[in-house]
Amino acid sequence: MKRPIFSAIIGYIIGIIWGLYFKINIALFYVCIIAIYFLYKRKFILWHSIKRFLIYALCRFFSEKEKRTEKNYIPKKKFKIISFKRYFRYAKLIINRKVILVIAIFSIISNSLIVLKEMEYKKIYKLDGNVVNIVAIIESNKIEKENSVKYMIKIIKCDSINLLENKKMYINIKNIKYANLHYGDIVQITGKYLKPEEQRNYGGFNYQNYLKTKEIYGIINFSNMKILDNRKENFLMTIANDISLDIKNKIDNILDKKYAEILKGILLGDSSNIDDNIKDNFRNASMSHILAISGMHISYLIIGIDKLLNKIIGKKSRKYVMIIFLVFYLFIAGFSPSIIRAVIMSVLIIISNLVYRKNDFWTSIAISLFTIIIYNPYLIMNIGFQLSYLGTIGIIVFNRCIKSVLDNLKVKENKYKNKIKEESKIKHTIKEKIKEILSVSISAQITILPIIVYHSNICSPYFIISNFFISIVIGPIIILGFFFIILSYISITLASKISIFLKIGLQILIFISNIGNLPYSKIFVTTPNWICIAFFYLFLIILKYIYFTYKDNFITNTQKRIKNLIELFKYKYRLNRKKVIKIFITVVIMFFILEQIPKDLKIYFVDVGQGDCTFIITPKNKTILIDGGGSEFGNYDVGENVLIPYILDRGYTQIDYIIISHFDSDHIGRNIKSNGRIKGWKSGNL
Repeated sequence: MKRPIFSAIIGYIIGIIWGLYFKINIALFYVCIIAIYFLYKRKFILWHSIKRFLIYALCRFFSEKEKRTEKNYIPKKKFKIISFKRYFRYAKLIINRKVILVIAIFSIISNSLIVLKEMEYKKIYKLDGNVVNIVAIIESNKIEKENSVKYMIKIIKCDSINLLENKKMYINIKNIKYANLHYGDIVQITGKYLKPEEQRNYGGFNYQNYLKTKEIYGIINFSNMKILDNRKENFLMTIANDISLDIKNKIDNILDKKYAEILKGILLGDSSNIDDNIKDNFRNASMSHILAISGMHISYLIIGIDKLLNKIIGKKSRKYVMIIFLVFYLFIAGFSPSIIRAVIMSVLIIISNLVYRKNDFWTSIAISLFTIIIYNPYLIMNIGFQLSYLGTIGIIVFNRCIKSVLDNLKVKENKYKNKIKEESKIKHTIKEKIKEILSVSISAQITILPIIVYHSNICSPYFIISNFFISIVIGPIIILGFFFIILSYISITLASKISIFLKIGLQILIFISNIGNLPYSKIFVTTPNWICIAFFYLFLIILKYIYFTYKDNFITNTQKRIKNLIELFKYKYRLNRKKVIKIFITVVIMFFILEQIPKDLKIYFVDVGQGDCTFIITPKNKTILIDGGGSEFGNYDVGENVLIPYILDRGYTQIDYIIISHFDSDHIGRNIKSNGRIKGWKSGNL
């Protein structure tokens, strides 16, 4: 069996997803499938035996020797273009009995683990409202909120409730006296346990699931606290946290706040304090991925180490230094899924070079996946996890195809033929580099597009432009940023001089992010369902396979069969351009007619916190919004954070009528600026 680890991780993921979305055990599902298979097989054997007996009886009855064989008696079957039996043969080449067995075993294991985890969470959530007395260790730095401060803690001991021991929680602190704790402090806390909020609206944010991705079981609103001891956390974790804080302080002291926060996001993955407007621009311009450490950051880091130590130590020693530095960087930058994936895969590539073995991408990605989801299976719901892995897979799967398409594009030739050879080589190199950047960017973006749309309901048509310019600028910024950090420990003066060039790079980055302010940079899209997403990926894979079937000079026997089937299909149904256009127009008209058919009246009451909001869909598919909610206190934008996502999740991108019952701030605190489409919420505008 080829790539057993990859087959195992597929099974493990299937088991986790099954446990999250289905209530029955996956083992029972497999038992049912096996039972159906054996019943079908027995029925098939029985029917085959009856058929043979009838043929033999008919041959004897007519006394014709030539009809005694089944071959001559049964009429020849017609060739079917659409045949699931034929296409299943191709699947059997990849998915054999060993692969199915491995997938089944690992899916049962992961499904059992996730079911046990869910039971554990439910037991702890039943403690909601109970007063607890615990001894815990602080496992995070201060996380500042509007009116309070919170820390992540790990419970060491809990009086009367053993279930909470070794569990992680958040503590909310409103008293300034206790808001200066440090990483590793041991504290005694008395407070009320609160379970996290569930999903309040259809398709809305589920805080419970979000905290599960961090292995956090709830929140404690403390009433009393006592510090028992200082700095008792794991020695390596404490040092890594101190270095991380020290680096952030040095960046803050040398650079202006705006540039410092962006640099911390790029180098350390900490984007919590970046200005909201800059964040929005980055998101609208499809640039958010540079604020999360990924393979791009790691690759530039490896290049920097290799160039720095090139003439100091040997090639083999450099690789050992790279591994040590990458692992240390993992501790400093935190253990987000994207950096864990990038570091594990990079370390495996380096190790394969050390032992003179060819690295297999699918095995490497399977090992990194196992490392992450065995530790916490709920990370499969993490957006960063999904984008990181899908983006990487997209580059590997589609990069060659898109590069081939770009190579085949006809570019107008220059009329002047008297060129210097060196100049033409430079131009050719630049063209190839541009094609490479574009192919990598497009292959990653088309793969993650459905996930971005599913989670944010936003589609940016300018992603090719923004990512092209980012690819040119981000490399020097990352390398210069690491050089800047090293110099800050040697000489503040030298680091300040380097910061001038670093500031220019960050200014260029902010300028590129202004693409997010261009017209139609933020197109709202309704939330796709998982079937649409699955069909999208299936369509991409089929399109890629068909493209190479026609473009490759040397095609396999399977590709030849597919090519013949396509040609036969076109011949049989006499397909041409005009016919395809007619079919497309007919389908569009049918969808339009179906939309006009009256449906049931639907009335939805939206939970907008304090205030009222009602969303109505009439039988003629018109949308009516009665009130929009609003915040009495604070700057929380109910319209942008609750109502717009809710309407998009319901499958609508416009509101036809708005009715306001009265003008209190809890009914119309954030209003719609509408010209038939959702534009966003602006205070005081309707």
